[in-house]
Amino acid sequence: MARPNYMTMAVSDTVQGMFSEFVTRKGITKTAALNDMLELYMLAADERLYLELKRKYLNADVIKNLLADRDSTQPAPEFLFMKLGESTLPDGTRVSARQMMQIYQDDLSRRGYTWFSTESLFYGMSPARVKQFNQKIRAGQRIRILFAINDNLCDNDIDFSADVLEVFSAKTSVRGPEPGACPAEFQNEQARIWLKLENLAPEAAIRASMLQITSTGSDLKQTINNAQYHFGYVSFKD
Repeated sequence: MARPNYMTMAVSDTVQGMFSEFVTRKGITKTAALNDMLELYMLAADERLYLELKRKYLNADVIKNLLADRDSTQPAPEFLFMKLGESTLPDGTRVSARQMMQIYQDDLSRRGYTWFSTESLFYGMSPARVKQFNQKIRAGQRIRILFAINDNLCDNDIDFSADVLEVFSAKTSVRGPEPGACPAEFQNEQARIWLKLENLAPEAAIRASMLQITSTGSDLKQTINNAQYHFGYVSFKD
């Protein structure tokens, strides 16, 4: 079985001997030389394709969206957004995105709200963004989060939504702001972002194709189809 990140190449004895002596005399490793050689070959053969693939495999669009969301000074966007996937509960049980929503709906039904957590932003939300959201909520404005799911019932599209009652974020993972006010499955959960939710329910009126990533203007549907956006801020297209 092939090992990850390894490749096998067949070359003539002459070329192999020359290459071995060359890297030895230059004081570099074969791995470093081959990495450079492969990059230079792709660049020389098709520069446009090389740059396209470089962007793809470095997840440049992911980083661009994350930085834009983090550094944006725009007013709070219309919606928070999160793409859900399969998760592992603390006891090791694997649950689907749809099962995860049911867990939170069940918890919400017991007290009227629930705290939802995510680690999707490495440094959490910016303090300015948290302040914006909470000020709007206290002023009576409705802030919502849209959840996208990709399964046999929903093709990378908005499937659930909820009203956000409060936003909390920290630079490092912490326990929720209100002990015990989240599903029992996550009582010991630590996360950088915590959202207090109510009215978590299926969403049929808003589709991903109607939305854009607020900070960049990128089409949300296309972006999540490319698996390049998991949490952030979205708004209706202009």
